[in-house]
Amino acid sequence: MTGAAVFAGRFASQPLVFAHLLDAADRRGLALDLDHVEVIQGDPTKRLGHAFAPGDVAALAAARGPDDTLVVVFPEALIPGARLFADTALLRPLGTFRQIRKRSVA
Repeated sequence: MTGAAVFAGRFASQPLVFAHLLDAADRRGLALDLDHVEVIQGDPTKRLGHAFAPGDVAALAAARGPDDTLVVVFPEALIPGARLFADTALLRPLGTFRQIRKRSVA
């Protein structure tokens, strides 16, 4: 995967997003490293700004529409060469965006 894949959906909490992602990945024979998945609820501008260009941040915030959650799957979440699912029953893809800064995982 080149760039970070961004999805939008409606979830009550981060654990519910992670459970859904793990289920979707398992059904497709993928393994996800959740340390490289960002769940953003509320105003996404500041958190998206840590990784993406200002134009992409604005586009993603607008594309979220009525959904309350953005999910960013960074390339490191998948083993090299793996292809991420296109969508799920609860997540719609917003696209793949080039990172301008690498994130650090504690």
